[in-house]
Amino acid sequence: MHAERFKKQARAVETSSPDALHADVHAFVAYCIHIIAGVAAAPDAPFNVELYKGREWPLVFLKLLEAVRSQPAGTPVSISQLSQALRSNADTVQPADEPKHASPSVGNPPPTRPAVQPSVPVINVALRNATVGKPYQVEPGAIAAAIARQRGDNPELARISHLQLPDDCGLVFDEATGAVTGTPTRASEGALSLDYVPSRSGCSIPFKVSFLINPDPASLWKDLQPPADAPYQKKLVDDREERHGPFRVVAASRRGRSHANKGEFRDDDFAIGYAADTGWLVIVVADGAGSALYSRRGSEIACAVAKDRLTGTLNSARHNQAEALYSLHRDWQHPEVSKALRQTLYEAALDAHHKLRAEVARPSEELGLPALPVLRNYDTTLIMLVLKKTGEGCVAATFAIGDGGAGLLPYAGEGFPITKPEGGDYAGQTYFLTMPETLRNDEASLDHRFQLTITSEFCAALVMTDGITDPKFPSDSAFADPAQWAAFWSELQPALTSSPALLEWMNFFSPGNHDDRTLVAVMPA
Repeated sequence: MHAERFKKQARAVETSSPDALHADVHAFVAYCIHIIAGVAAAPDAPFNVELYKGREWPLVFLKLLEAVRSQPAGTPVSISQLSQALRSNADTVQPADEPKHASPSVGNPPPTRPAVQPSVPVINVALRNATVGKPYQVEPGAIAAAIARQRGDNPELARISHLQLPDDCGLVFDEATGAVTGTPTRASEGALSLDYVPSRSGCSIPFKVSFLINPDPASLWKDLQPPADAPYQKKLVDDREERHGPFRVVAASRRGRSHANKGEFRDDDFAIGYAADTGWLVIVVADGAGSALYSRRGSEIACAVAKDRLTGTLNSARHNQAEALYSLHRDWQHPEVSKALRQTLYEAALDAHHKLRAEVARPSEELGLPALPVLRNYDTTLIMLVLKKTGEGCVAATFAIGDGGAGLLPYAGEGFPITKPEGGDYAGQTYFLTMPETLRNDEASLDHRFQLTITSEFCAALVMTDGITDPKFPSDSAFADPAQWAAFWSELQPALTSSPALLEWMNFFSPGNHDDRTLVAVMPA
């Protein structure tokens, strides 16, 4: 394809003009370097043998090109030398008429010629950062294309023939496609060696690219034990699976990373009860305030007291006014039935509040000094759910104080909240059972906290603290979005095979969301 150019050079060789011959030799050298190095080779740039040596080009020829490129344009080089270089296996060739060095002898070392400075490509390429435990991929051909664009090569012809990844890092390089894939298993930082081939006939050129594998963020958190001599000792995790009548319940609660990092207790709690005579299932979940000294005890008291009160009331023919009124009206949404359920839940919350006051007045454990028991030291939220199966559906009533929330899924692909979002006046604030204003016995306050739901089908009911709702429903609109509930159920359902599986699922990492996590799931038995 370059025959015409070779003919011109052949005619130039036949001329009797030495200057023309020398110019033509140097033009031939430049042409050869252009073919070998590619279109990005600058006419006056040094030619570095180390970058291009390989099987396709005789090393002796490459060295001759380097030697000619480093000499002035008038330096004579014979055609025989060019021919010899193209077919010779010798290691070195010198330009013609260059003074021959004397044989080395003691005290008379041969003169040395300044070494040709290698042409080191200035390429700034870095692979996208990876993270331990997260799937990683560099698209096929992306590395070669990035280098080719900086060099001025054709990205469609360029390729990477070798990439040295860190040992045992979980990633693999596909030489055929140039892709990097896998899931990193360990952190690493540094430069990776690779061989870049600019064209189909080009030789490999060594380069280095930057690469960082970040550690798994979860591994950076400490897991410290709370003080063994602190009052109100509490398990760091709790999980259980129970069957009650037509219901299967899977529950789990675990200490958050923010508490584990400081050696603090788990502040969340939950309780499960069942009124066997009337078929009402009772679920209570509470989130002790991280800023309150004894909130771990506050949430524990709130759950236990509310569960006992609700189970006892709903299982009693004498005290279960909601059941009695339903027998009369045959409608769970009848105002009298609804108000009776609301009152039952309110009285359970009020009972839990009074029990917290009793704990302040007479602590169940020795607290020591200087800590003085005050009600706000036991700050906790409270979410109560009572659930009864009705044919294929259910009746569900909730009463909530503070953040977190509950939801109901009639079908796997449809869900909605059954509590109202509640926060304080500022971001990160909420309301607590210890605040008297949360237990006002007026219509506006009670209607805000109470919600009654009737469904003709039943798939699941979920009650959670904000350690779950914050990362999975990051806004009030997301909490109200049926599609978000369906997506959440799709993620959660595989973890509900057992309570240990749910506990393990709760260990998911979500940046900025490191609070305790508690979730109780209710499904048909």
